[in-house]
Amino acid sequence: MSDKEMPDKDASDKIASSEQFNAVLMSFIHDIKNSFLISLSSLETFKPELKDNVYRIQYELQCINNSLVQLLSLYKMETHLFSIQADQYNLYDFLEEIIINNSLINEKNDFSIKMECDETIEWFFNKDLIAAIINNSTRYAKPKIKLSAKIINDYLQICIEDDGKGFPEKMFVHPDSLETAIDIQSGTTGLDLYFAEKIPNIHHNGDKRGFTVIDNKSQLGGGQFKLL
Repeated sequence: MSDKEMPDKDASDKIASSEQFNAVLMSFIHDIKNSFLISLSSLETFKPELKDNVYRIQYELQCINNSLVQLLSLYKMETHLFSIQADQYNLYDFLEEIIINNSLINEKNDFSIKMECDETIEWFFNKDLIAAIINNSTRYAKPKIKLSAKIINDYLQICIEDDGKGFPEKMFVHPDSLETAIDIQSGTTGLDLYFAEKIPNIHHNGDKRGFTVIDNKSQLGGGQFKLL
């Protein structure tokens, strides 16, 4: 075997090292996520007079946990380790649970979230991933939020509307650029929208795949985020 045909030992070592690091990173993220979930459960034992502080801590921990869920899912997709785990859920019950959780941990006194959904709608999807998208959307929305769901052209459409200023116009000029989603003042890094675009696409039935739509046509006067 000539020198050119000899396997590149340095390259092989780098690949092995990279794979080992990826495995450690994924394990590390799992451990952090589990610790946050334990912390959230532990807060339930706090005394009633501390509830305001507890709700604030719960809110922040839930935000961090959602980010870890997104990061771990995106990592698995990039390394081809991701597989969708879908089950059948009643949409009314699913959205009602999200509303209750958001109402309990949201510290804004003027916060209100309403729901519009037929109680008979059943659909297959990954509950945790879809809930993470909705929770992130309501996190950045203004105090008045409308959460609705309906079936359109054989797609399930979940819509989040608010009464804020709407999405920046630059997001419609360059919709494929993550940079248009970054807003330092609001704390938006672009990860949320990137995650929200990726997750629906892996929900598919035949040749149909999920997708998202954003506009500023909310019935409340602000932005509108549609998850199909």
